[in-house]
Amino acid sequence: MHLRYVFKFPFIAAVMCAAASVSLGACGGTDPVDDDVAAAGEAQELTAESAEALTCPASVPTMDLRKSLFVTKETDPNVMLEFTLSSVLQQLITSVGSDQAPLELYQRWWDTQNDDSHSFFGDPDTIHCDDVTDSNGAALLNGFPYTCPRNEGVLAGTNPFNPAGDHFMEPVALVNRFDLAPEDGSNCGEYRIVYAKKSSSAIDRNFIIFEAKLPNPNPECGVAACLPVAEFWANLSTMTETQRSVALEGFYFNGLPGFAPVIQASNFMDGTGQIRTNQFMRTARPALPAQPWTLREFKLDVGTDFLDNSVRLFVKPVTVKENPFGGLFSASFNPSDPRGAAFQSDFLGALDGLVPLGNDENNISLGTLPNPDDYNPGESIADSSSDYRVHLQGNTAFIADIDTALAPILVNRSLWPNAVTAEEAADRATTQSCAGCHQLSSGDDLGGLHLWPAHSTASNKPTAFVHVNELGQISDPLQFTFLPHRAQVLKSFIEEKSCEAACSSTAARAEISAASADAPLDGAEHVRTLGGSSTH
Repeated sequence: MHLRYVFKFPFIAAVMCAAASVSLGACGGTDPVDDDVAAAGEAQELTAESAEALTCPASVPTMDLRKSLFVTKETDPNVMLEFTLSSVLQQLITSVGSDQAPLELYQRWWDTQNDDSHSFFGDPDTIHCDDVTDSNGAALLNGFPYTCPRNEGVLAGTNPFNPAGDHFMEPVALVNRFDLAPEDGSNCGEYRIVYAKKSSSAIDRNFIIFEAKLPNPNPECGVAACLPVAEFWANLSTMTETQRSVALEGFYFNGLPGFAPVIQASNFMDGTGQIRTNQFMRTARPALPAQPWTLREFKLDVGTDFLDNSVRLFVKPVTVKENPFGGLFSASFNPSDPRGAAFQSDFLGALDGLVPLGNDENNISLGTLPNPDDYNPGESIADSSSDYRVHLQGNTAFIADIDTALAPILVNRSLWPNAVTAEEAADRATTQSCAGCHQLSSGDDLGGLHLWPAHSTASNKPTAFVHVNELGQISDPLQFTFLPHRAQVLKSFIEEKSCEAACSSTAARAEISAASADAPLDGAEHVRTLGGSSTH
C-alpha cells in the first residue's frame, strides 16, 4: 500500500536519507571509521568535523504553520486521504502479529464505555467501565469517579469506516509535536492523527487523537539524534501538497531512514504514547441522562484471545495525564484517602512551574508535580468538576499555604506581592488540564503577566472545546499562541543541533553508563521537554 513512497517521488526519499546520514554522523550502531586509523584518533575527528561542515550553518526554510506543524483537511484535503482509520488500525494490529479485524478492534475499544449490562460483547476479553466499582457499585478509575456507561458506548455497534455512514470517523489533522521531545533525547517527540466523527448535530460529536511517541533510534547520542525528524517536518513547507502527502504517508507508515514508523502498537503502550478522545455524544442513548463533554485517555496492550490464545490487541482506559482530580483541591475531600493531604503538599512544589519567568503562556507547566499519576482521574469533564478554583474555595488552610509558597517565587520573578494569588495558581493548574485548555480557561486572567488565549467566536473558527474541528479549521489559541511557539522550538533546535559535531556511539554509550551510575533510582526526576509544557 505504501510502497509508492519509495518510488513515486524518489527525490524525497533521497533527501531524507541524506539528511539522516549527515545528521546522525557517527551515531549509528557501528563506528564508520576504519579501526586501525581510528586508533590514532585522527580519522574519527575528521569524520565529526566533516559532518559539522556539511550541516552548519543550517538552512531552515521559512515554515508555514499549516504545513510543518498542523496539516489539516482544510488546507491539505488530499493528504488526509492516505490516513483512513481502517489502515491505521490494520497497521497497529499487524505490528503485533495479530490477525484481528480492524472493525472488531474498534468496536471492542468503544465497548469499554459500556457497563456490563450494556455490553455488545459478552466474553472474558471485554473491558467495561464498571470493572472496578466502589462499595455502592459506582464505577471508578484510579480510585476516582468514572462516568459509566457513556453515550459513546453505542459506537461498539457501528462501522466507522463507511464514508456514507452516520458514524464515519474521518481524518482531519496530522500534528507535529516535536516540541514534546525530552531534553535527554529518550524519544523524539509525539506525532498525532486526529479523527472526527461525521456529526449529525452539535451534540453528536466525537474525536479520536492517536498520539505516538517516536523512539529515538540512538538514545546514546541524546536529542541530537532526532535532527532528521525535525528537518523532515521543517522541509514539508517547501513541498507541494502531493509531495507532502507522499512524505507524510511514508513518515507515519514506513518511518524515516533509521527510524521506526509512527504507526506501530509499541508507540501507544505503557511508557510511550497514548490515544485520547474528546467525547460529546450527548443524547445518543435516550435512557441515559444528558452527559457533559469529556476527554479520556487510552493505551494499547497485547494479550491473547480467550478462545484460541491467538495474539490480540486491546485498547484499555487509563488516567488522563496532568489532570489532578478536582476534589483534591477541596477541604472536604475524603479524609480516609491519603491522596488528599499528599496532593496539597505536593502542589506547593509545583508552583514554580506554574509561575514561570516572563509572559509566555506556553511556559506554564504542571509537569513538576511529584507523583502525578497518583492524582489523575479517568476523565476530564468540561464543567465545574474540573475547575480547580471552584474546588479550592473554602479551603482556607490550603489557600494560605499556597500564598506563602508563592511569595518567594514572585520575588524571584520580579513580580509584585500577590501578583499571583492562590486562586490564580489554581486557575493556572486548570489551564494544563484537558478541560481547561479546551474550554474552561479560555480568556482567563491568570495573574502576574499571563492571560490564557481565548477561543474565537468567528464562524470560520472552532468554537470552545475543540482546537481542530470536523472541517479541519484550527482554534485561535493554536494559531496565535501554541503553533508559533512550536515553530520556534523546531527552528532553534535545527539551527543549534546541525552545528554540533557528529556523535560517537561508543563514546556516548560510555558517557551514559557513567551518568546512570549516579542517577536517581526512583525515576521521580522530571525531564523537561524542548518546548516546556506538555499539555497543549
